[in-house]
Amino acid sequence: MTKLKFAFGPMSIEFIDAISSYSKSKKLEIMLIASRNQIECEEFGGGYVNNFTTEKFSKYIKEKKNKRIKLCRDHSGPFLSDNEKKLSYKDTIDKTKISLKADIESGFSMLHIDTSKAKKKFELADELFDFCNNLAKEKNKKIKFEFGTEDHGIKYSYKQFLKDLNFFCKIKNSNYLVCQTGSLVKETYQVGEFDFKNSKKMSKFAKKKNIFLKEHNCDYISVPEIKLRKKAGIGAMNVAPEIGVLQTNLTIMLAKELGLERKIKAFKKIVLNNDKWVKWLYASKIHDHQKLSISGHYFFSTQEYFNLKKEINKRVNFIKILNKTFYKYLDKFYGA
Repeated sequence: MTKLKFAFGPMSIEFIDAISSYSKSKKLEIMLIASRNQIECEEFGGGYVNNFTTEKFSKYIKEKKNKRIKLCRDHSGPFLSDNEKKLSYKDTIDKTKISLKADIESGFSMLHIDTSKAKKKFELADELFDFCNNLAKEKNKKIKFEFGTEDHGIKYSYKQFLKDLNFFCKIKNSNYLVCQTGSLVKETYQVGEFDFKNSKKMSKFAKKKNIFLKEHNCDYISVPEIKLRKKAGIGAMNVAPEIGVLQTNLTIMLAKELGLERKIKAFKKIVLNNDKWVKWLYASKIHDHQKLSISGHYFFSTQEYFNLKKEINKRVNFIKILNKTFYKYLDKFYGA
């Protein structure tokens, strides 16, 4: 049975701290995989997670002296940062390279190259792989690659899978190939259906070429479903939005118990005045409390959230309660 590894999005400074202490206590290697929206290089102004730049995030992790935490980049490619949607094709490629350069120099060990929005997918991927490998050699850094896209909720055609695999296995430092398994996250649900038979077939073929399958969109799944992925030979899984939802819901629950309605209202207002919840929409209409739940994590760095935490901490040990929730959540994956 394949040794299944897990990659978690760094959804908040609290979760980053919790996962580091968890990996130390359990002696586990854990991947922290950040999108460019979450954490971005200093030149582009950082990301929404704790206002971290790539450089400051890397420094923060290094100061923990925990070599079991592996820094990884998720979805690096043209038009995949929200700030680049309206740029020219050339400009977004140039910015992707600048971002990747910061990743490599900051010690990121796994880079996901996603050229799904490119005019010529494999041609640009080749260019980006060469760019990264040459820079890593120059800077004396060790890197590995993940490649592919994630068309949520669809089952990959085997023909397309073979094209991606045959291209990727020739790339130096190739490791994970993103596979389409049918999984799909919407709102606070796993609404997809895992395709065990096809996933097992793809996994066996990939392993012959020393490539492992990586499944994205693995939030809101049960222990039996995790075990099923092990049996199918999935090499690694990505989990992110569910972590943010856990923290948002716990924060609001504690605040309500403590009668902090005014602080809740202030935080809720700033969340609902934005449309971050739209990308997770599944039903035709959802209530405001659901919008808050699925998009609150985008605003953990705001003054409104800071004020909410501060008031909670005056009455209870918020971090202790939050860590207990996070540890229990992580146990689901590492105990499966």
